[in-house]
Amino acid sequence: MNWLREPDTEPLPGYRLLEPIGNGGFGEVWKCLAPGGILKAIKFVYGNLNDLEVEDGRARQELKALERVKQVRHPFLLSIEQIQEIDGELIIVMELADQNLHECFLEYQQRGLPGIPRDKLLAYLDDAAVGLDYLIEKHGLQHLDVKPRNLFLVADRVKVADFGLVKTLERSSISGLLGGVTPLYAAPETFANKISKHTDQYSLAIVYVELLTGRRPFDGKNIRQLALQHMSAPPDLSMLPEAERDIVGRALAKDPDQRFPSCTAFIRTLATLGRAQYSTPSSDSYSLGNFSVPSFAQLSLPDSSTPTPGMPIGSTTGRSDAAVSVVPASAARHLSLIRSDERLLEATEPQVEAGVLRPSLMLGIGSFGRRALQEIRRRLTDRLGDASQLPALRFLYLDCDPEASQKALSAPAEAALHSDEILLAPLQPVTQYRRRQLEQILDWLPREKLYSIPRNLQAGGVRAFGRLAFCDHYLRFVARLKREIQIATHPESLAQTSAQTGLNVRDTVPQVLIFASLAGGSGGMLLDVGYSVQRVLQRVVGGSQARVVAFVYLAAPSDPASPDHELANVVAGLTELHHYADPDVVFSAQYGGPDGPRVEGRGLPFTATYLLAMEERSGAAFRRCLSRLASYVSNELTTLLGPALDAHRSRPAAPGRTPFRTFGVYSLWYPRGLLLRSAAQRLCAQLVYHWVEEAEPECEEAIAQTVARITNDERLALSTNEQPEKGEVRSPVAEVAGIAESLKRWLQELDQQWSAAAKAGQGTAWARQVWEQTREWVGWHSSHLPESAVIRNRWHRTLEDAARRQAEAWANEVSAVVEALAERPGRRLAAVESGLRQIESWCEKQALLAEQHLDQLSRQLRQAFVDLRDAYEACEEGNGTFSLLGGRGSRALRHFVEQHRQYVHLRLREGAWEATARFFRLLQVRLQEKRRDIDVVRLRLRDIVRRLQGEARSEASADTPGRLASRWTRNVPSGSDSEKTPFNPEAIAEKATVRILLPEGEKHWEQAIEHLLAHCSESELNRLEHALGQLVLAPRGGLLSISRVHADLYRLLAVPLIDQTIAFLANLLPTQDVAEVVIRQESSPAMTLSQRLQDYHRLASPILGAGDGEEQTYLVVPSSQAGRELAAHLQQIVPGSLCLEVPYPATDILFCREHGGLRLEELVASLLSCIPIYQKACHHILTNPHSRYDVVEWLPLWE
Repeated sequence: MNWLREPDTEPLPGYRLLEPIGNGGFGEVWKCLAPGGILKAIKFVYGNLNDLEVEDGRARQELKALERVKQVRHPFLLSIEQIQEIDGELIIVMELADQNLHECFLEYQQRGLPGIPRDKLLAYLDDAAVGLDYLIEKHGLQHLDVKPRNLFLVADRVKVADFGLVKTLERSSISGLLGGVTPLYAAPETFANKISKHTDQYSLAIVYVELLTGRRPFDGKNIRQLALQHMSAPPDLSMLPEAERDIVGRALAKDPDQRFPSCTAFIRTLATLGRAQYSTPSSDSYSLGNFSVPSFAQLSLPDSSTPTPGMPIGSTTGRSDAAVSVVPASAARHLSLIRSDERLLEATEPQVEAGVLRPSLMLGIGSFGRRALQEIRRRLTDRLGDASQLPALRFLYLDCDPEASQKALSAPAEAALHSDEILLAPLQPVTQYRRRQLEQILDWLPREKLYSIPRNLQAGGVRAFGRLAFCDHYLRFVARLKREIQIATHPESLAQTSAQTGLNVRDTVPQVLIFASLAGGSGGMLLDVGYSVQRVLQRVVGGSQARVVAFVYLAAPSDPASPDHELANVVAGLTELHHYADPDVVFSAQYGGPDGPRVEGRGLPFTATYLLAMEERSGAAFRRCLSRLASYVSNELTTLLGPALDAHRSRPAAPGRTPFRTFGVYSLWYPRGLLLRSAAQRLCAQLVYHWVEEAEPECEEAIAQTVARITNDERLALSTNEQPEKGEVRSPVAEVAGIAESLKRWLQELDQQWSAAAKAGQGTAWARQVWEQTREWVGWHSSHLPESAVIRNRWHRTLEDAARRQAEAWANEVSAVVEALAERPGRRLAAVESGLRQIESWCEKQALLAEQHLDQLSRQLRQAFVDLRDAYEACEEGNGTFSLLGGRGSRALRHFVEQHRQYVHLRLREGAWEATARFFRLLQVRLQEKRRDIDVVRLRLRDIVRRLQGEARSEASADTPGRLASRWTRNVPSGSDSEKTPFNPEAIAEKATVRILLPEGEKHWEQAIEHLLAHCSESELNRLEHALGQLVLAPRGGLLSISRVHADLYRLLAVPLIDQTIAFLANLLPTQDVAEVVIRQESSPAMTLSQRLQDYHRLASPILGAGDGEEQTYLVVPSSQAGRELAAHLQQIVPGSLCLEVPYPATDILFCREHGGLRLEELVASLLSCIPIYQKACHHILTNPHSRYDVVEWLPLWE
């Protein structure tokens, strides 16, 4: 899609975009001005019709739905006026409505009402019901996505819209998974891939309850809970008057046939009731503030070694073999496949006091920004689960390095950024700048500096080049920024993130966290980015309260080993920040040419500016810096530390203080989430390796049955009638029977003609004509003739083509049957190969048997041809000769006909056996090709194994403990040294940064993983593989189908395998109270708990600044008795410290020392060795480290 959508552009000729209206799971909608000055709505559907990526089929799904409804016209259906495809992007022009029922509902709630008044609501829904019934009764269509946001008000009448999921009832059985449907309103049958004429009625009933009372009949906290409730739990209708409960309950019946005959019947039955009294919802009404959703899917395993169909594969509490409620198998498969981008909840009310979640955009600039984003993403993955499923927490990486994209994508899975989270702003060759905007560029960048752009188009540590790259791509950046903020602040994004994490929403106003280094070239764009972000936020609702926090990296300014250009850049960057922090100094910049936008501002654009530094220039010090930053930011985003820091940042700065801040943290971390993910990656690597292993398959009996199913098929039986005069021939090539029938009719006609020809004295001519026809139709293709004399018959090529077609069809049928072996646990590919190889051998035997029959026929045909030729010559000789008894010509002609019949039957049998032999030879070749395709699949899956091994640091299986090594890990090769370095918490477990707490008192990460996997018995591994087959492979068409898709196989296969394996392993690694672990492990005679806490507090000291009145200590602990005990100890050690509780279970304890308002002398003291280097660099244009040259005099830091 086009990421650069801007107002005043025309995506379609004559349709000018005005402003965005909103977006959803399938696209974004803009208000536009159509030809004639008429306002319309225009929808841009996500995805591309030309894209082969199977995971992004939204455009194709929407187009299919539109094909079904584009001819439908009704007053209560929102009209579709144009459907256009431009470069694969689907664009829909529609009627513009006033608002949707969700917006109407919010307006009534703001007035203090629980929802829309009953009479008005019934009038609205009556319109919707009429429109929905028209779809089903006149066109056989179901909408399948009935919800308040899809019911639009036009002149106080409701119209149904958004037909992206419309399905035809006749095709419901093969329609497949209903991807994109909103689980909150989905009928039970949709989870089994079925629909009925009453499906929309179920959704309409939920809409009625919600819009009337503000509550829903099902209160599931996540997708899985909602699906189970829809399929098995009775609806909660306690919020409705007694008289309405039976009516609504009937519309919400699990069996579609028990519902009302139509949507209109349901709504009008409600309307027949008198006006009811509605009380305000009680205090326990539905609220986002009550969410408590675990970070990972927790499923329970059945008792048997083979999972019961429909039984989830884990439980919600520790290790348990207790069975849970059984749901249909199709529903269980559906639960694992519901699209991750489905919106869960529609109304998100901030919980100011208890909430911690707010829409946040993390913006990384340059190499440091990328590393910061990756480390933060890793921490969020451990704490909350897959970060890609949290749309309210956005990541955006901005860099001018052309190779930045590969660096961002090549990290381990839990930290890697996605391609749609990267925005490159590369430098252009000098000639490009000379052709355009040269005068504007020369206003702030000297010509000599511009002409020194290197040929590799990298900033090379020159801050002015970083700013130049941003100026050149300003419009792209702003368009992308608007979109990211719009997605983060969307109510559905907040609702989905809240449901996935269990965190309450505290604010809907966005915040932007910027991470940049002043030591490199990309840092030259920091101020421009900050003011641009501020400008965009000012146009967002509530944007005046939005916070922009900058984390600025200073490298190691006190280390003599730091390069001079880095030190000069750091001083220059701090000088620029200090300069524009003065409220009397105006920042001004113009982008995109003389007519482009102009950005101005006073004071720094950041609510808070944090300075990060290293004690020394080393890799360990850099990892410590990233670890501190990730701990700080992840806790700010997910705990009550965020509101506490906002309060501290809002304090007015004391006199003599700079706007710069710093912090220090020390954390005690129990990385349960990452431990589960690493163990799951290793287990999946072993599993997939076992699937592709080239060894004897375990399912020999199943293979034999599969082979027998093919070889015993009557359609492939070899049998021909040995009595050629009957002319009956059977062959796997179906066309043989047709040719035999044609020849049989021809012979019958000859039998009827010869006597008449003999009586008329035309026997010789008639025989000559038959001889020529035989040569043309049947031919003399016999092994007794030399090749030069072989004359091919007319149907020879027909049989060749038929054998080829039949072989191709049978190859597909055989492969489909044999490839079903790939769905059996064990060495799946080896089983398929074994089956194909055995059938190939059988084809070889069948072909040899057919060729033996051909050899036998060759002798008969030799004699039959001689006899036929003699009979023909006798007819020729008998022409005009005298016979004493008469009838000589008739006898010769009769003899010729008899010999001809015998020869034709033999030739037919020969042709049938030739076609049969050719068929089996071709089938054998096609099956060999199918087997080579398996080798291609094996190569792709081996690549998955290597990637999983690289991310999980999978070792060779020789030292894998327990029975695990006996099944999947035997001979598993270790990952290549060239693989990317995986995450290992021990690499960052520096004493000065974080202490890793591993289960069972383990000291090493690898040992902890091995200890966890050692608990997996053979039976549990069998259950896991069966469950993965049902929940991951089967819904996607099977292992081979997945592996043949031209898409990212890792995302398509490995990611869901890992997710389901995490759910399985979660039962083997129960949650722990990290505070209790700390208290238990710290109770040693050498050092008391208080002494240890005091040591942790010391380790949390900021690198910059000194502890004084501007510092505040925070302790983030679990809300448990052990957590409160730790808090009490710390408050005795550090009076005035604030303790913040995190809902149990928490994965870490954080000591945070927030230092606000650094003194200028403190800052200068840390830069004493850098200032002379900076002053020297400023003397020459080519070495000047500033990002812009139009500022004549910078406000110095040290004066």
